[in-house]
Amino acid sequence: MNSKIKKATFEEIAEDLNSLDTDTVLVVVDSRVWQHYGESFQKEPLNLLNLKNKKVHLYKTLEGETTKTLLEFEKGLEFFLEKGIHRQCHLVAIGGGATSDFAGYLASSLLRGISWSVIPTTLLAMVDASIGGKTGLNSKHGKNLIGSYHMPVNVWINEAFLETLPPEELASGRGEVIKYGFLSQEISDLFKKKAKLSQVIEACARKKEEIVAKDFRERGERVSLNLGHTFGHALEKIYDLPHGTSVFWGMALIFKLWGNSDHLELLRDFEKGIGADFGNPPWLNKTFPVDKIIEYVEKDKKVRNNGIVDLVTIKDVGTFEKVPTSIEKVEEVLEKNKDDLRTFNF
Repeated sequence: MNSKIKKATFEEIAEDLNSLDTDTVLVVVDSRVWQHYGESFQKEPLNLLNLKNKKVHLYKTLEGETTKTLLEFEKGLEFFLEKGIHRQCHLVAIGGGATSDFAGYLASSLLRGISWSVIPTTLLAMVDASIGGKTGLNSKHGKNLIGSYHMPVNVWINEAFLETLPPEELASGRGEVIKYGFLSQEISDLFKKKAKLSQVIEACARKKEEIVAKDFRERGERVSLNLGHTFGHALEKIYDLPHGTSVFWGMALIFKLWGNSDHLELLRDFEKGIGADFGNPPWLNKTFPVDKIIEYVEKDKKVRNNGIVDLVTIKDVGTFEKVPTSIEKVEEVLEKNKDDLRTFNF
């Protein structure tokens, strides 16, 4: 099943919510988003807490990735179960990628699965995280190691939310957007033309939807969406970086060690084309953290039972390449290049 993805005003979202085939709506909203928009959400036209002929139960999550824990997950489950919900309830997630990950996993688990929809409020969520049905939590061993596939019914994109998005979150979203430039010639051309962000968002959402429709369970083309993520997830933990920023530097590492200088040059070109500035690598002039990176790569959910991880790089724009590599080989390559990487910039 594909999600219905559409740009929507508050009026249009309210109309769709009121027409849902249920008498009970469960709302899961990021607490920081509620601080900015809670008052607006309780007035016309959206009026979330007063939908027509529907009970509404509101749960405010912790901010961002801090909500993706088993403890918070249990609190969310018990909160809604206490309300006496039923299987025809519909859950609506409002927030960034972490909120949709968390709320989607709640929806997949409550009463063994209820339907859900998303109102993404960050750039990263609009182009990637809210689309595709991957839901989940983090573990102390790594990101998104607990979860399920559970496709949302609707994804309502309202770009007005970006007006209050903190600069670091907007930059993070651009890091994920850049990934799509390598996966699609159309999106690459938009970067070159310095197209409006609204055009880029729509093109990225369409590209993700197209890939997911072909390969929901990530057994083929969907693996291309992991470009930059294997090392990116490790860098995110090690340096406490925003997700999209980590993906950018994950791509830089992949292109440096498993790609070529043309890819690195294009990475910086895309960065300029999308109006981002990621500066210098977080490891620049520091000891390159081979051991820590390997620790996280070993626990990556994409590692096979024979210790092989599928690294993703590109041949050309629009053509990805899967490079099955043993953990031992990854460590060998990083060790061999760690002195060069310490001063590597491009």
